[in-house]
Amino acid sequence: MKGRHLAAVAIALIVVGTILFFGLGGKHEQAARSGAEDAAGIPARVEAASVPLAASTAPTTTTTTTPAPAAFPSPASASSQPAPVPAQASGVTDVDPKRAYGSKNAPITMEVFSDFQCPACKQLYKTTNQLLLDNYVNTNKVYLIHRDFPLAMHAYSRIAARYVRAASQLGKSEQAEKVLFDNQEKWQQSGDVDGTVASVLSSAEMTKIRAVAKGTSLDAVIEKDVVLGKGYNVNQTPTTIIHYKGQTYPVVGVVNYDVLHSFLDQLLSQR
Repeated sequence: MKGRHLAAVAIALIVVGTILFFGLGGKHEQAARSGAEDAAGIPARVEAASVPLAASTAPTTTTTTTPAPAAFPSPASASSQPAPVPAQASGVTDVDPKRAYGSKNAPITMEVFSDFQCPACKQLYKTTNQLLLDNYVNTNKVYLIHRDFPLAMHAYSRIAARYVRAASQLGKSEQAEKVLFDNQEKWQQSGDVDGTVASVLSSAEMTKIRAVAKGTSLDAVIEKDVVLGKGYNVNQTPTTIIHYKGQTYPVVGVVNYDVLHSFLDQLLSQR
């Protein structure tokens, strides 16, 4: 019965994601086709989008285009549960403990590939993240890892990632992350990532952060996350990779907390 329940939840994830994929035109994606323009903006309220990705070789180009429906499985062709990524791609490595939350010994590990300039990432952060922290991370059920995946289509996303990484060295990543998402519309127009982060930190803290963020020393760390994401075939943000008992479930887009809650509980019920 547990297997049937999990299959039902997984199919629900696919159906919800497929419906929203065709209903929403503004997802942020990278694809192997050059010269395309940025898609329309994400609607202000996104209920859910959670389509399992097929495991395959990551795209080698980083230009942008509107996502093609053919790239996602339909309910009719999907298996009874999300397809696992091959074992060689499912190991969780290169974890920055300053950008990870909860216990490493939690039964479920979740890697969230995110872009600070992505509206859908902001939506996930503001609607699902805190509930996930309260109910799963802080109760030692989920080990949550932030992964930087700045898209080439966003002029300031890599700069923002540097600032948050630098702030994390002072134990201030949560403050930097929150102010960037809360004020995303402003700094993505002005490019003032520095001023946005400075609005919530002290002058002394900003002096230390600037010394690191304005250089290129953090680029290698960020690029490790990008390479890891491509190993999972991540081409859109946010993408969440859920690991449980040797299985890996990639979920694309803004996941409604109720849907995620149901799926996580079904996984945990298999213990």
